Amino acid sequence: MKKRSSFIGAGSVFLLACALSLVALAANPQKPAAKQEKAATAAAVKVAPPASTPEAVVEETDFDAGTVTRGDTITHDFVVNNEGKGTLEVTRVQPTCGCTVTKFDRTIAPGKTGKITASVHTAAFSGPIHKTIMVATNDPKMANFQLSIKAVVKSILNVSPQENQNFGLVFKGQSMEKTFDIKSSDGKPFEITSVQAQDNNLKYDLSQAKDHQSAVFKVMLPADHPVGPINGRFTLMTTHPKVHTLNLNVFGTIRDPLTVYPQDIVFTGLNKDYINAHPDDISLNKTITLAYEQGPGLKIEKVTSSLKNLEATVQTITPNQRYSIRLHLKPPVELGDFSGEVTVKTNKKTVTIPVRGKIF
Repeated sequence: MKKRSSFIGAGSVFLLACALSLVALAANPQKPAAKQEKAATAAAVKVAPPASTPEAVVEETDFDAGTVTRGDTITHDFVVNNEGKGTLEVTRVQPTCGCTVTKFDRTIAPGKTGKITASVHTAAFSGPIHKTIMVATNDPKMANFQLSIKAVVKSILNVSPQENQNFGLVFKGQSMEKTFDIKSSDGKPFEITSVQAQDNNLKYDLSQAKDHQSAVFKVMLPADHPVGPINGRFTLMTTHPKVHTLNLNVFGTIRDPLTVYPQDIVFTGLNKDYINAHPDDISLNKTITLAYEQGPGLKIEKVTSSLKNLEATVQTITPNQRYSIRLHLKPPVELGDFSGEVTVKTNKKTVTIPVRGKIF
């Protein structure tokens, strides 16, 4: 009887513990609550509205100003609407050469309108022009787009053949001339009151018609103009009510017809003992080339060297036009730096070529 009573008591305790556990779970259902919270969060993410984005709408990307008078300034407002729900940001406005952006709205609120104001100064242009502006925004669909201004620039004072003329390649000693014919296209008289020249080596002459409807401007390139580039800019001051200044340009290059290459001679990596043992080594030779680019007519009369151990030998490439001078450094030589010059006397002029090197 005692054993049976103990078994019944233990079973009662076990059942009571199970019952208490069930009551506790019912009162605090942790796992089901966690699952419900996770599901609620996922549902919230799914129903959250998308981020607000701007939407740039440009009413006009190309503006044609038609025919304008040279010297006028073309100004135009490009209208930009924001039809999105986010703020539109204009992050970059980059004009091309000849076009200036005076101002633009950097931010445009949703439902609002902004402007990009561009200007083109036509004083330096003639005929059809096409200027562009690159724009960048934070609208993904209009991240980059282009605006343009077109026009036909009409000159009141017409210049023929053109305002920029090229002398081309000119050899020293040659003289040339360029003529600019200037005419009034609107019938209004004008006078050229003064001329400003950029290159004082260029000469000019001005003659004006008696009816003040035209003028002739001549630019003379003298034979003694220095060798180098020709950058002649002439600014003409006029009395025309719409054209206060007129710029005429000449350009080109003047070169000496007698070319010498190289301009100097340098001996490098010379060893005294090796030179004395190998007097005919190729490293001891250098070559100077002389050419007359205006055709036959060049004669080399004499070649001398200030260095006693540097001998020169003249070889003909093209008779009376192109020659080579072989320079040979012959032993015995001394240690250290050396310098001198080779003088070539021709029937055109005398040229001097520096020579230097080092013996170790």
